[in-house]
Amino acid sequence: MAKIRYLLLLALGTALPTSAQELHARVTVITDALSPEYRYDIATLQQDLEQYLNSQRFGEHEWEGERIPVELTIIVTGKTGSWYTAQLFFQSSRHLHSGGTTPLLRLIDLQWSFPYSRGSLLSYQPLRYDPLLTPIDFAVLIALGLDSDTYEELGGTSYFQRAHQLAQIAAAQNAKGFELFTEPGQFSRLALSAEYLNPRMEFFRRFLFAYHVDGIERLPQNRTEALSTLDSLLTELLRFKEALGTPSLALELFFDAKYRELIEIFRGWNSPRLLSRLRALDPKHGTDYERGLGQ
Repeated sequence: MAKIRYLLLLALGTALPTSAQELHARVTVITDALSPEYRYDIATLQQDLEQYLNSQRFGEHEWEGERIPVELTIIVTGKTGSWYTAQLFFQSSRHLHSGGTTPLLRLIDLQWSFPYSRGSLLSYQPLRYDPLLTPIDFAVLIALGLDSDTYEELGGTSYFQRAHQLAQIAAAQNAKGFELFTEPGQFSRLALSAEYLNPRMEFFRRFLFAYHVDGIERLPQNRTEALSTLDSLLTELLRFKEALGTPSLALELFFDAKYRELIEIFRGWNSPRLLSRLRALDPKHGTDYERGLGQ
């Protein structure tokens, strides 16, 4: 997988600095809701997490190419003893060979709790549940899997497998957000990682490759051809969704990350059924599509 990624990046003309680490992470910790005496104890969390994410190696392969941009925002809402309550916002992007980035993943956890002591030494523990790091590690592994899928068809499988292993360990501890049994479409990290590994979702993962390599990457060279390709890909994705017959967390997260991009690139594109397709694929953001693309 690493070699294929390397060759594709080379063919696209992208700079290829090599690094064992995969991420270029920026962490923001907002503690305005805490009383001043509580802010001191958590003041080093931002530095500790940035050091952890930017120095840790999460995969088994040497990482080729630029590090993945990651934005991690933690809004701390309270403290009881050494435990904090918080909201977690995770975003990752993919580099484009023409410059800039395209969004890939946006995960939100509004009910997160974790213990933390000032100046803690954080270390990657893939075989045990850690209330602070496991939700972050899971998001990182999903981001790495998605990024890899956009450079090689099904190239992110090993990362999704690692994410699923983490989710299983957390579910065994009855960790919130990793529930073993959920209703269809209800968010659970365990359900999400299982979905990426389900053979039924291989079409969607191949779609991710085509969307980025045949569509987004080609926009600067031939915008009309690239938009036509993307339009056709969305038609195929709608057929897949209708055949799937059940809600898909992976599809929902794709559009959570991409709906603004889709509005921007398709603005002014003459395709009579595009708006109806996007609304059917992503009813959650239907109003946004109508405002951005409606005539």
